[in-house]
This record gives sequence, C-alpha cells and structure tokens, in this order.
Amino acid sequence: MNRPQRRLGALLAVLSFTAVCAGCSSTSGDLASSVSAGQLKGGSIAKAVDLSGKSFTVGSKEFTEQTVLGNILIYALQAAGAKTKDQTGLTGSAIVRKALRGGDIDMYWEYAGTGWSEFLKKTSVLPGAREQFDETARLDEEQNKITWLGPAKFGDQYAIARAGDAEGPAGEVDKLSQLKQLAKDHPGEVTLCGAAEFLDREIGPVQKVYDVRIPATQVYQNAFALNFVNVAKQSPCNFAEVFTTDARIKSLGLKVLDDDKTHFLTQLVGLTLREKTAKENPELKTLVQLLGDKLTQQVIIELNGMVDIDGATPQQAAVKFLRDEGFIA
Repeated sequence: MNRPQRRLGALLAVLSFTAVCAGCSSTSGDLASSVSAGQLKGGSIAKAVDLSGKSFTVGSKEFTEQTVLGNILIYALQAAGAKTKDQTGLTGSAIVRKALRGGDIDMYWEYAGTGWSEFLKKTSVLPGAREQFDETARLDEEQNKITWLGPAKFGDQYAIARAGDAEGPAGEVDKLSQLKQLAKDHPGEVTLCGAAEFLDREIGPVQKVYDVRIPATQVYQNAFALNFVNVAKQSPCNFAEVFTTDARIKSLGLKVLDDDKTHFLTQLVGLTLREKTAKENPELKTLVQLLGDKLTQQVIIELNGMVDIDGATPQQAAVKFLRDEGFIA
C-alpha cells in the first residue's frame, strides 16, 4: 500500500469512528463492574497506598486525553481502597476549574501552561517546562489554595498542523512564521480549524505573535476531533489546532508546524486539588507519583490512540495502563 492509500485508510477510519461517536458521552459505559475487587487489590497500588474509608469525586475535561487520565485516577483510587464518583467529561478548562474550586469535584488533572496563562493570568514565558510547573504550583497554592501534585513524565501543548502532503501553497509552510508570507501572497489559503477553547484563547495571540491576520470568515469552529479530519483532507481548512500527544498526528500523516517564536507553552500535567483535600489525604502524593512516573509521552500517545483510532473507551485504556504497569492485577 503506498503512502496516499495508507493516509486515505487512516482518514476513513477516523471519519468512521468520529461519525459513530459524534454523540457519545465520554463518561458513559462505566466499566467498574468489569474490574473485580480482587483485580483492583491485586497490584502494587494496594500495597503502597491506603485510602480506605475515603471518598473522592474525580473530574476531567471533555477530550480524550483528559477522560483517559480521569479514569486512570478513578481506578487507582479504588485500588487504594477509596470510593469514587465519576464526573469526567466536563466541557472546558473554566468549567472544570470552577467545579474544583466550588467543591463539586475533588480533583482533576490539569496542564501547567493552562494554570499559568488562564488561571494565574501570566503572559510571560518561563525558560523550562519544570520551572513553569513549579512556579504555577507555588503561585496557585499561594493565591487560590489549589495544590498541584506531580508532574507526570509527559507534557502536552497546543500546536498547529497541516496535511503532510498538503497540495498548493499551504504545503510549503513548515513553520508558523511562514504564515505571514502565505497570507500576503495567497490570502485565501490561510484557513484554520479549531475547537472553541483554542479559538477563544489562542487565535488572537497567535496572530499577534506571528504578525498574521486570519479573516474571521476563514476560521472554522468545530469539535476538536474534526480538526484532524478536516485538515487531513484540506477542507474546509489548510491548518488546524492539534495537541502534541495526539496519536492522530502520526496516523493521518500530519505535519506539525514549527513554533519558531515559542509561543505555545509546554504543559506538564499534574493533579490539582484543593489545599484542604491535599492536607487531609497526604497519601495522594504517593499515588500521583506512582502514576506520574509511568505516564510518559509515548505511553499517553498510545492510550490516546486506543480511543481515537482503535475505538476503545477511556475506561478500557485506563485499565490497560494500570494492568500493564502492575498497578492492578
């Protein structure tokens, strides 16, 4: 099978899965009943952490990586003896953060770049991902009484991609700074797909940093999953928002544009919870360290791919991770 055929096959698979699951809920089909108490208690988490008698409500945002991470945490807490309530799949950073601060959820995984820019309202860029995480954690606890545990061994960030074999002038763009010249020479070619949160947060700053104007009529808001489909077929957009840990970048042969002015923040992920919850449950620090040490870049890409490409549920991906690492039996 040649490259165009492979890309077409991958595109058709994603199109099919997206169509079937367009109305699916990320929290539907709870698989807790399929994981026995013996399996949960049979691994290393039960030996290392005891949260017996405790109860936690776990939240997450709505996209695949978040629901996978949320379900990993739910099963890990259960393995440590805690009872859990599933509130994964909340829509958007602002909503899930509000739920945390208001006590509707007890914890969720968050990205340091989001904490830095959205919650702390910082516009500067720190020189290293770990420095950014540590400073975000310090300031968020100091100002908002929110504790960050971790980080995990992977970072995620926004990026803009095009089809790897894009036709026309767009196919000559390899870095974001080249969008300015493309907009000057071929203004109609600068078309962008993005989900609502990305467009709200980033469309203005990206245009300012790279000195490029993208007319509102050439910006298409759609569900995040459709970014990959739409940019791969170059309709309706030549460029689209992606996450750097998304398996569909490789499966669809997309080209991530070089962020040559380092606009997008590297975002290490950590567990966020209210300071009171963290102090009352010091065992959570050990639990997050165990999970985070195994959540590498390659692991999270594979787990995302299980859901977005292979059609597994976030719960199935979470159980596979925990079993593969010996956390549960």
